Amino acid sequence: SHRGNSQKWLRRIHAWFGLALAAMLLLFATTGFLLNHRAVMKIPALDRKEVTQLLSVEASPAAPTALAAALAPALGLDPSALKPKIDGARAVSWGNGEIRQPERWTLRADTPSESVQVEYWVGSRQAEVKRTQPNLWLYLARLHMSIGTGPAWVLFSDAAALGLAFLGLSGFWLWGRLHGSPRRLTLLASGGLATATALAWFAG
Repeated sequence: SHRGNSQKWLRRIHAWFGLALAAMLLLFATTGFLLNHRAVMKIPALDRKEVTQLLSVEASPAAPTALAAALAPALGLDPSALKPKIDGARAVSWGNGEIRQPERWTLRADTPSESVQVEYWVGSRQAEVKRTQPNLWLYLARLHMSIGTGPAWVLFSDAAALGLAFLGLSGFWLWGRLHGSPRRLTLLASGGLATATALAWFAG
């Protein structure tokens, strides 16, 4: 009786987990399949639209945060969304001599639907802005990889991954309890793992 109740509750949890995560798992399955077969199916999975523009910088900013604050209104972004990267000044070859290359600041903001990159050379009066907008397939792929998403989406994706692992483990357990012996279940699981490992080895 106790074993029967445990199996009944596990089946219920298995079913409800599957229903709750169905949309997320369908997204992952669809994007994974399309990206895997994009060449054969002629899917423009990695197409994107790029637009480059120059923005004036009225006064030399003291730091990347100041540059972000100055350009954010024109970009339609919050200054905190622009993450800075600094490349220090260095000497580079030019002709038969060397010149001193100034410090370069790169600001970047990512969302699933757009990437914005700002490149600024310290002392310049303008900054180059490159905006990249993915097509539908690349947008879904960016969701798949959690590019530019917030903490809520990352936590939801993690929950979906853990839920998928639970569905797999509980499915194995239920199959072994209802349709076969533990020995047969172990053999099937080991065979599947060995097959996946072999395919991954040959693919690499």
